[in-house]
Amino acid sequence: MTEPRIEHHRPVEYRLADHRLQRDGFTVAPTADGRRIEVTGSCPGCGGHTTVLWEYGIPSGHKGFLGRSGARSIDRPVGARTVYCDCGHVHANRPAEAWDQGCGAYWQVELP
Repeated sequence: MTEPRIEHHRPVEYRLADHRLQRDGFTVAPTADGRRIEVTGSCPGCGGHTTVLWEYGIPSGHKGFLGRSGARSIDRPVGARTVYCDCGHVHANRPAEAWDQGCGAYWQVELP
């Protein structure tokens, strides 16, 4: 039995804010298909649960310019990568043109 995830979302106003490198509080794991990395944790800006997926490699069934015989694998990304809040909560003063679905916070996590 897994423990329930308790979210501590705070209703902060939307604001672009850099929270720098976050060394703790995030789970970084490859997905079962081996073509994506999933980063999950709580936004340092609003506390909302955030999940971000990075896709890499060549999708199965891809023919592309080189066809199947010329397809190359693409290395899994490593090092610091930027994550943004995508908590889905309504935040006051969020501009209509904002590309995210969160509070405007962004930060980095280290991919192993």
